[in-house]
Amino acid sequence: MVEIKPRVSVDGLPFDATTSSLRDLGYVEDEEGWDAITEWRTFRKNEDVEVYVKDDAVVCMACFSGCVIDGREIIGRMPSDVLSILGNPDEVGEEIWVSDDQQQTPHEYFSLGLQVWYESDRVVSVFCNDIY
Repeated sequence: MVEIKPRVSVDGLPFDATTSSLRDLGYVEDEEGWDAITEWRTFRKNEDVEVYVKDDAVVCMACFSGCVIDGREIIGRMPSDVLSILGNPDEVGEEIWVSDDQQQTPHEYFSLGLQVWYESDRVVSVFCNDIY
């Protein structure tokens, strides 16, 4: 399980981590994970978490399975369940086509630095930011 501590850490990795500390912890850069728009580099240790780096600093971390916030699993939950855990989102985005046959909708929790993504009314990922 990956523990998310909003604005603090994901899986024990703090937001002030550098690429050097990522490598020391076993994270490997995904050369195909470069985003030209955000200029973020992507690092992975496994399929559960992606870490995004800009200017040698962690700016965002994404969790895709086994995400726990306050001791409660988030992935796979319905919106009403997440509402009882995180409260009302600050903003619900528009549905976005993430592939030819998949649409997802982001729910923003700005004060927590979280973006919870739903597909077919189930959480499929959680993105965590230090500063929004």
